[in-house]
Amino acid sequence: MLGTESSPLVRHADYASKLTPTVTELLLLIGIVGAGLLSGLYFIFSFCVMWSLNKQAPATAITVMNTINVVIINPAFMSVFFGTPLVCAALLFRSWWDGIWKADNVYMATGAAVTLIGEFVVTMTMNVPMNDALASYDLGSGDDAAEWSNYSTSWTAWNTVRMSASVITVLSFSWAIHLKGTQGRSYP
Repeated sequence: MLGTESSPLVRHADYASKLTPTVTELLLLIGIVGAGLLSGLYFIFSFCVMWSLNKQAPATAITVMNTINVVIINPAFMSVFFGTPLVCAALLFRSWWDGIWKADNVYMATGAAVTLIGEFVVTMTMNVPMNDALASYDLGSGDDAAEWSNYSTSWTAWNTVRMSASVITVLSFSWAIHLKGTQGRSYP
């Protein structure tokens, strides 16, 4: 008879195993949170901070952006900025180890690669060098308006790439975790 002590509808051990995430699922959740935080940060910069700075005098915009670039180097930001790519590297490894041909692993590997290349590599090869160049610019030594305009246009474009990569990672990891959750598990 269904639902009695001798034959429960759902055995506790079965139910608990469905609620306990695997290491990979935990990494995917951490990756979703990390990429989500980064996408929000990059979104705010591309569509709010930079637009606001573009309305300021060029010397003010340069000064404020240089201040932001110093202040952002803090433990909270750095743990997300470096931690998310580390999680992505672990997930990329796990997807290859477990079999890249599996649908869930394809999404997991895609999300991981997109963040590693489209967020981390872009930051290190595009945005950081632009920040360093802006920091070394001496206000008034040249055309401040041209300096800011060139920086803002290029930096914002690359920042939007980082934002898009982070959003793609959130979507890919979310779909991967959905697929992992439906594999080999039957629900009443």
